[in-house]
Amino acid sequence: MRTASIALASGIIAMAASASAANPVAQTEALVQAFKAVKPAPKDGSELSATDKKANTAAFANLDSFFNWDRLTADPIAPHKAKLNAEQLAEFKDSFRKLIRLVAYPNSGSFLGRATYKLKAEKKGKTDDAIMEAYLAEEDFETTVTFHWLASGSSLQIVDVSFDGASLIHDYSNQFGRIITKSGADGLMKKLRTRLEKEEKASIAEL
Repeated sequence: MRTASIALASGIIAMAASASAANPVAQTEALVQAFKAVKPAPKDGSELSATDKKANTAAFANLDSFFNWDRLTADPIAPHKAKLNAEQLAEFKDSFRKLIRLVAYPNSGSFLGRATYKLKAEKKGKTDDAIMEAYLAEEDFETTVTFHWLASGSSLQIVDVSFDGASLIHDYSNQFGRIITKSGADGLMKKLRTRLEKEEKASIAEL
């Protein structure tokens, strides 16, 4: 998927997240503002200042509350989990969560900070969905992003995101299945560790 794709300052929307819990559009708008709070890496390739990294650490922690991590780390590997032992499965869930945060948070913030968009709500099965029609003029790029929210206590949390109708969870699951078929569970874990190490070195937040 192109760099413009979305794969969701300290306390900036804490009250909004609670107040909009029953409204997927309001919750998505709060999520967008939380993404925008992430400070991007400098374009010249230099590192962020310690102050900006600290601010991003707080922004990342704020974003975490919008996501159902149990579902997001379990659902993509569920069809293949019999191929992993307990230790591998635990490592997978922990590493995959870290990867989502390191990649999706800054990429989404960059995209949403430059794009124009419209939101509408849709009830589909068990999830409350918010459909975003987004357009990035500088790349003449448009996409439809569906945020799938599921009630969790008094709030809504994301359990999947679809791009132009294609589920990100299903896409990841298919990718993992192909890797396991070709290289086994050890091959999947090796790729995951390599990618995580790369992203951690380039992290714009404190680890």
